[in-house]
Amino acid sequence: MNVSDYLSDDGLALLALCSAYALPEGAASDGIAPFTLSEWNKLARQIHASPLQRPSALQGRITADLAHELAIPPDDAERIARLLDRSGRLALELEGLFSRGLWAMTRMDEQYPKKLRDTLKHQAPTVLFGAGDPQLLSRGGIAVIGSRNIDEAGTAFSQEVGRKAAAAQVPVVSGGARGTDRLAMGAALDAGGKAFGVLADSLERTVRQPDLRQLLLDGQLVLVTPYAPTAGFSVGAAMGRNKVIYGLADFAVVVSSDFQTGGTWAGAVEALKAGWCPVFARDGVNVPKGNRELLKLGAAQLPESELGQISDLPSWLGQHTKAKAVERDLFD
Repeated sequence: MNVSDYLSDDGLALLALCSAYALPEGAASDGIAPFTLSEWNKLARQIHASPLQRPSALQGRITADLAHELAIPPDDAERIARLLDRSGRLALELEGLFSRGLWAMTRMDEQYPKKLRDTLKHQAPTVLFGAGDPQLLSRGGIAVIGSRNIDEAGTAFSQEVGRKAAAAQVPVVSGGARGTDRLAMGAALDAGGKAFGVLADSLERTVRQPDLRQLLLDGQLVLVTPYAPTAGFSVGAAMGRNKVIYGLADFAVVVSSDFQTGGTWAGAVEALKAGWCPVFARDGVNVPKGNRELLKLGAAQLPESELGQISDLPSWLGQHTKAKAVERDLFD
């Protein structure tokens, strides 16, 4: 794997500006914090409107030139210059990363998943790290989402969705967490299907697991994260990766959700509002209150009693997405 196959000159500049990867310890307290997504979106417009045109043109310029060319305050220009000044350290770290079978890419690069960019637009992560074949990420899939703690009915439902996705040769997209995520992904992989795991933390540690390593090499599994490969877990990161799951999916199935609390609820509500993809919720006698409330907010039903009888799950979801859209038009 070659760094240049994944990261263009613009991509390298964007990675330096928007990721904490390869920053020295204490950099944030020293005023060298990477640009957030919203900050980058603003800066990208300023770069495009300036004589510099592209992020790579910022490399090697002194603070005064950056402030003048971009029409930004000197403090912002200093921040850019200091972030870009670690290009040598960054290059060495990237060589090591790629030698371990991992990769990095940015929104400026051809390898970046087109589906994710088209769906999320300005909310698409600036930087992605991952392992496995990144070209698979543009295929779309069925996102399976739910709580870590899941009952017996939810367990069976998650696994059946995973198996039916595999039978239809459609990847399962999930977060790789204990509970719903792993149940659906595991069922799909055991059935010979493919899965995308969107991680909130610990990419480097995760890829060292022997069973996952083989799945990555066999082209069955792709792991991806918008966070640095060594990042630890945080609630904010777990929430933030939700949009990547929905952005990579053609359909999303919520297996179990709490009501007005937790990442499953927050992600599903955000996806419904943004329209990132059609959202379905498991429906049945004993589903959690969150599922029933998501149905009221516009999620479509995927009844427990019908799942086993569905022969082609993607087609069924597509047909019922259209039915839901017609129903909404009639009653709006």
